[in-house]
Amino acid sequence: MSEAKQTSTTHALIFELEYVAAKARAVEFASLKSAVGTKGVELTPVMFSRSGMSAAHRQAVTDVLKQAGKKTDAIEKAVNEVDKTVANYCANDAELDAGLAKLIKATQARGIPVIAFSALPVANAKTLMAKLGLDEMGVELLIPEEVKESFPRADDWLKMLKQCDKEKATLVAVVSSQVACKGALTAGAACIVVPDEYTVFQDFSGAKMVLDSLADEKPDAILDLTLRM
Repeated sequence: MSEAKQTSTTHALIFELEYVAAKARAVEFASLKSAVGTKGVELTPVMFSRSGMSAAHRQAVTDVLKQAGKKTDAIEKAVNEVDKTVANYCANDAELDAGLAKLIKATQARGIPVIAFSALPVANAKTLMAKLGLDEMGVELLIPEEVKESFPRADDWLKMLKQCDKEKATLVAVVSSQVACKGALTAGAACIVVPDEYTVFQDFSGAKMVLDSLADEKPDAILDLTLRM
């Protein structure tokens, strides 16, 4: 499903909604830690990072339990806990990253469309878009047709770009993880990576910039570097 406009453009900026705009990975970690604690697992940030941190919560719970050598049956309660915690965060507590807000405005000032993509369920993604004020800013929402265990890899990027008719666009992708970075690079995008505490030690070879925060660099400097492709 896509809310993105089906218009062909020469350039586009695309970013991870929940991880770049709303910093939701810390919330996923905390809720997973609580959920698997009932299974006798003491989840640490290192364990979480090594688990693959799947955006699909059922897979995330399964991966953590497998890593800890625990059975992966009867996990409905744990999965529901993570689902509810993340949904609540999207609706009530999420705040838009200030550096991203400035980058969006600078991009739009150049007449370039801005797209947010999300692995969240449609309702949660739309709620988060509204909570962050991205709807009012004119940011388009792209919901991929499928979210796999490890997302978004190169084929996911290609499908998303086709979905919103940006296959031939000069693309700038703002992402937070190695999987997203490598997938975007393979799909031909220029990558700006803003890792979080769980992804900071990953490999971001090929990225144009790796920033602690988008606020660390002027938006126009980011765009001047990446839009020259």
